[in-house]
Amino acid sequence: MGYNLQKTKIMNASYKEIGNVQQTEGLTGQVNSQVLAVADIVSEAVNQPTAEEQAKEQLRQVLRETRVRTDTEVPPEEYPLSVDGKGIFALRDIHAIKAKQKAGKTTALKVMIAALLLGGVFRLKSLLEKPRIVFFDTEQNRTDTKLILEDVAQMTGLPSDVIDAQVALHSLRRIDQELLLPLLEVVLEDEKPQVVMLDGIVEFVASFNDETESKRLIKELLKLSDEHNCAIICVLHTNKADEDHNMRGHLGTMLAQKSATVLECVKEKGSSVITVKCSEARHEEMPEWSIAFDAEGHIVDADEQRRQLLEQRKAELLQKRQDALEKEKQERLEKCLHILKDRGGVVSRKQLTEILVNVLDRKRPTVSSYISEWLKEGGLVEFNGMIHVSDNLALPFSPR
Repeated sequence: MGYNLQKTKIMNASYKEIGNVQQTEGLTGQVNSQVLAVADIVSEAVNQPTAEEQAKEQLRQVLRETRVRTDTEVPPEEYPLSVDGKGIFALRDIHAIKAKQKAGKTTALKVMIAALLLGGVFRLKSLLEKPRIVFFDTEQNRTDTKLILEDVAQMTGLPSDVIDAQVALHSLRRIDQELLLPLLEVVLEDEKPQVVMLDGIVEFVASFNDETESKRLIKELLKLSDEHNCAIICVLHTNKADEDHNMRGHLGTMLAQKSATVLECVKEKGSSVITVKCSEARHEEMPEWSIAFDAEGHIVDADEQRRQLLEQRKAELLQKRQDALEKEKQERLEKCLHILKDRGGVVSRKQLTEILVNVLDRKRPTVSSYISEWLKEGGLVEFNGMIHVSDNLALPFSPR
């Protein structure tokens, strides 16, 4: 309604102007020419889309470009790495690695870099030909940052020129927060990497609890991964409580929601073994794999070492449960013996059952099974319905 009214006003004003020209100049050829020119201007102005219409058309164009139809051709996902044949860290998407402090996140990244450069390390295999890698370290000092390359060289045996040609490693601990995202944008344009590792994504925001800032950063990373056809792997700590495995703050929440893959590094208690697990995945989950440091401080495959740890813990837990059961069983027998002692060493099975139901707070069938077990093992004997202690088992000297 408003748009039509605007057009009407323009036309009325323009025709009024035409009338004024006619009155002033008369109906001559020159006037007719002027009238036609004004009419063309009016027609063009009237047919010009408004700002509102232009904005809507831009939105329609976005909808046309983003619509997915049944005949839309979508290229299959491309993965830079795989574990036991399961691809991880799809290109054109963002991913996350989480862990408690000092739980092996950077160590896991070193193994991934080594696998990408060498073609495979331990159970990790590279699916790319001569990939380029960008690594932003926002947490460690330069000495520890350089150790990343030294450990990669030790694992791969590759010369320095090969590593430096494929890995762009940057120590950004001293760089101001507001420069990190612009630096990332520039390095993506210049290096054109397939894999980007941001070890310390929390430094990209002023506060990991700022919801607006966290959303903006994750949105920017999603756009960059898509525009530059790369996998952006973000490293973030989990909350401090041992039982809490969620990544910190609003940043962690947004990162978990938008990441195609979330891996978690867990350091096995009482050992140097670090296990990398897949806690969340949009498609197939990555199998677990383990690494550790040997006596010389080198990173080694620790799958067998972890298997032995788990077997040992399983045996210890089983023994602990068995010991608890034996202790409970002995305590029940001692209570039974005290009951017998208090009654002169002999009591009917029926009476013993009734007493034990109350003392042990167990149901009658359960207590009956206890008595049957003691009789079978020879601790108690039964004669004419009366229970007494076997000659092979001494009565306790004082009641509990």
